[in-house]
Amino acid sequence: MQKHLLLLISIFIWSHTAVCAAVPAVHVSAKPTWIGGYKPYNQKPSARNIENGAYNELVEEQINVEQHSIYNHFITQIISESGVQSNSEISVSFNPAYERLDFHEIVVWRDNKPQNRLNISAFKVLADESEFDRFIYNGTYAAKYILADIRKGDRIEYSYTITGSNPIFSGKFCRSIYFQGYSVIAHQYSSILFSANRKLNIKAFNGIPKMTQTNVSGGLKRYEWESFQVPPVRSSNNNQPDWYNAFQRVQVSDYASWAEVVNWAMQINPLVSIFKGDLAVAVAKLKAQAGPDKEKYFREAVKLVQNEVRYMGIETGEYSHRANDPAKVFKQRYGDCKDKALLLASILKAGGIDAAMALVNTGLADKIDNFLPSSALFNHAVVVATVNHQQVWVDATMARQGGTGTQIYFPAYSRALVLKAGNNALSAIPLCPTGKITCTESYTVNNEKDSVSLLVKTKYTLNQADVIRGRLASSSTSETEKSYLDYYSKIYPSVEAKDTLTVIDDEQKNELITIERYSIGKYMKLDSADGKYHGSFYANAIDEQLPKINGQTKTPVSVNYPFDMDYRVNLIFPSPWDMETKEWSVQRDSYRFNFNRFVNGDTLVLHYRFAYVKDFVPADKISQFRQDVKDISDSHLSFGFNYTSPTQSREVAGINYWMVIFAIVVLFVCVFLGVKLYQRQTTSIRVSGYSYGRPIGGWLYLIVLGLSVAAIKISVSLVSGYYLKLSLWNTYQTGTKSILFKALLFFETGGNVLTICYAIFCLILILKKRDILPRYITGLYIFNLAFIVIDAVFAYSFYGEDNLVMSDILKAVLAAAIWVPYFRMSTRVKETFIVPYPDYNITYEENADALAEDLSPAE
Repeated sequence: MQKHLLLLISIFIWSHTAVCAAVPAVHVSAKPTWIGGYKPYNQKPSARNIENGAYNELVEEQINVEQHSIYNHFITQIISESGVQSNSEISVSFNPAYERLDFHEIVVWRDNKPQNRLNISAFKVLADESEFDRFIYNGTYAAKYILADIRKGDRIEYSYTITGSNPIFSGKFCRSIYFQGYSVIAHQYSSILFSANRKLNIKAFNGIPKMTQTNVSGGLKRYEWESFQVPPVRSSNNNQPDWYNAFQRVQVSDYASWAEVVNWAMQINPLVSIFKGDLAVAVAKLKAQAGPDKEKYFREAVKLVQNEVRYMGIETGEYSHRANDPAKVFKQRYGDCKDKALLLASILKAGGIDAAMALVNTGLADKIDNFLPSSALFNHAVVVATVNHQQVWVDATMARQGGTGTQIYFPAYSRALVLKAGNNALSAIPLCPTGKITCTESYTVNNEKDSVSLLVKTKYTLNQADVIRGRLASSSTSETEKSYLDYYSKIYPSVEAKDTLTVIDDEQKNELITIERYSIGKYMKLDSADGKYHGSFYANAIDEQLPKINGQTKTPVSVNYPFDMDYRVNLIFPSPWDMETKEWSVQRDSYRFNFNRFVNGDTLVLHYRFAYVKDFVPADKISQFRQDVKDISDSHLSFGFNYTSPTQSREVAGINYWMVIFAIVVLFVCVFLGVKLYQRQTTSIRVSGYSYGRPIGGWLYLIVLGLSVAAIKISVSLVSGYYLKLSLWNTYQTGTKSILFKALLFFETGGNVLTICYAIFCLILILKKRDILPRYITGLYIFNLAFIVIDAVFAYSFYGEDNLVMSDILKAVLAAAIWVPYFRMSTRVKETFIVPYPDYNITYEENADALAEDLSPAE
């Protein structure tokens, strides 16, 4: 609060002086004579395209490059009461340091009759500091005019001209001209008037209206763009990247190359080689401390400018682009980005380090490649230096960056215009290694009624450590502790801090660790329906990084890049957990998410890893991103659990005897049916000699092994697993879901017992080479497939997991597809399994040749 108060006082003193020099005023004058004409157009847009009770009947902008004038003319048609509210104020921004505002008319048309509303004394000229929240004062003002007595059906018409340009550009012209707005425009007209001797470069974006060229007396040219019924640019995406711009527009620039921009910028911001005052003393001290060590000099110079010169700028007039003298900046100990960049580059140069200022656009990044050379494209200044043959980029507006030597983080600005003589191109900025946030939250639950202890340990590295270090430095310890406590109180209303915040900062490694300790009261909630205590958890740290994307979003979505978080939650109970491991992950081009749930003794671990690897998700991946965000939020960030007290534990830890009895009944029924089926008499056969068919061999050994393993595996799972435990039976106590869940348990238990018996039955038939084996073993494979499919459909409503289920179904399908045809068509099966029941249904025939020999006459 004190910092903001001092800033306000200093700006007030400065602005008072500035106002005395250039009093903001609004003038009245006739329309300029240089503007061009066009044919009137009175067709109303379709009612379905009109929003907020009004539409733009005319939007006109005409530019005179040589006179540094921009003429604007608007007509707005009010069609409902809501349009009155949003269109009864006129507001025009201008900079009185070098611009003059002239109004030509303010007319309200009512019943096709004009009412002159232009009254110069009714204007209120107010400071319009849109960048004040970033500690930047640019000297702009807004001339505001409140229209009285506006009614439905009125047409509001006004025009004005802003004359003047910032002298820092030395008469160079660069500007974007837009042909669309956020609401429908019935008639749009734009023109630019300039000398025929001036070479204007124009680049179009997003399908602009046709441009016409005309020659005007006095050696001038005019370019014109006119369009009708211009649709608005609408977007429901609140997370569009800064570089995304869907408006029809042109970029106009009379810079022929990037070299021109470089020369202009170097002329207004030359590096300083002679220092005086406090700065001279500081540079001499740096040289003495570092000696011949260039890396040490570099690092200490960066610390000096980043940490001891705060970020604040008064960017009025030519100082919107001209940096203040480094000695002045250092003495006053504040400056904007270009002030600090010029100061740092000059100090590095004085220490024998090759350094230069560089201009970047933090929003456009590498998309600046799509634009014409222009001095208006940049919004930030940085420094590039070569230290011991290594190129290093530095953002002097950052503060308290950790690391040693040239190991310093630089944001992903992608492109820069380096201010060095002879440079004629944008430079690619290499990506820096990015940091990580590793957070572990440990919840210790002693019983269902006591408060839960929460220990939070968070480790930040590289750029993440820089960010948190800056936040901690800008706030007091008590403010930070309150902020951290407020964060958890939104999740747990009864949370209290148990200890002060611990901060361990290793600036050399650029690692920072915070440790928080809390006590959470009423963490476990008693459910009157089932008499159990329930606890829950939500991974809010991950949820905060997921944007809200509605179904209408069709444009790229900006994300918090770079971001990499390893988030681990430990739920520590007085007794071991009984829970299955679960894992789920998503790997996309722009982001990665991994969730792993596992048990480690008395600790249930919920492990989340989430990272953005690009700064946006492209438009053609939005549907996938939306679905991934939904899956992550709905299925993997929340976790609920029941707590069973020792008394309840003794009640539910035992055997579910009803399920045991059910399993035994199914077993006896299966044995009974198996005996009956085995002893059913089958058709007698005749065999040659005393052979019982072919012996068991070939693929049949694999069948024997598979049936044996399946019977053993299912038996072990049934006996040692959860099916016979009372705790599983009591998972759902009341309601329809409880009935369905118990029915599922009966179905799975009965199905598993039947599968075991069926497998053993088929094993016996194989060993006995029974003739009924083929039809019963094919029935086993078909039954197994049907059982798994039905169980999967039934269980999915409870567990919502299909990866393992689909794997089981695929195995059952493959087994049935292979073995059912084999047992139906195999010759070996037909020759092997021929034994009927009972055994006396076999008739043995002697070999015909031997019998004939026995019956022949004796010699």
